[in-house]
Amino acid sequence: MSSTNWIWSAQYNDYYCVTYDEYNRPVYHWSKQTATALPRQDSGPQQDYGSNVALMPDPAPPQFRSLRGAIQGTPQTGWYDLLDLSYRMRTGTEARDFFVVGRVFAMLYSEAAGGTAQAQPNDDAYTLVRFNEVVHTNIRRFVVVEDKHGFVYACGIGTYSGRGTLKEGCVPEEHTIVYLSGTDPGSCYLRGEYQSGMVKEPIEVVPVDASITLRYDSRIRFGKTYPIEKNVKVKDIGQVHPSHTGKLVQYWTDQS
Repeated sequence: MSSTNWIWSAQYNDYYCVTYDEYNRPVYHWSKQTATALPRQDSGPQQDYGSNVALMPDPAPPQFRSLRGAIQGTPQTGWYDLLDLSYRMRTGTEARDFFVVGRVFAMLYSEAAGGTAQAQPNDDAYTLVRFNEVVHTNIRRFVVVEDKHGFVYACGIGTYSGRGTLKEGCVPEEHTIVYLSGTDPGSCYLRGEYQSGMVKEPIEVVPVDASITLRYDSRIRFGKTYPIEKNVKVKDIGQVHPSHTGKLVQYWTDQS
């Protein structure tokens, strides 16, 4: 290949590279595309990049990075997470439809095995898993509660190591059960959780497909909000049932 910084995509069996348009937005080009050459980066606006060029989501505003707990995307590493290709960045068009209130999604966070890779003890959004014997990966699950330009506000979903809100340090009043359609939410309570203050009505999620699972002890924490850029690599879990979206937002608003 040329001196251009090409990146390999195993999903599409092709190389791609990145240039920028007149608004400084990344534009992705595939080596097999029909265009004979990449647009010049110093020649001003370009009108036609080829039919298979995908634009990234609009970037978050500069002040996003100063928000507490902000989770930034990694577009420089490509469209897909190499540990699991089901985690990918959405195109600009996809992002507008994907990052809506009630969307439930998962992200990967990895560290080298043998290092400090472990679930954060006070962060409900982590569940520890293992890929091969090389890295430890935390699957972080979230539900969108507010859509902003270039990013969303989301609440974490976690199990607290299987102890639900009975785990020491948890505030049961900040949480509620989250469950998939077809599950009896009454079966998801751990003994003593309701009595200790977790009295918000459970939230139903319609899974994106039949392969999706969610542990019965999963809880949404409304007391902590994460700003998340729309160019993160995510896996679709599903969508909060339309009849439950109102109370999802109300619980978050009341807790904020």
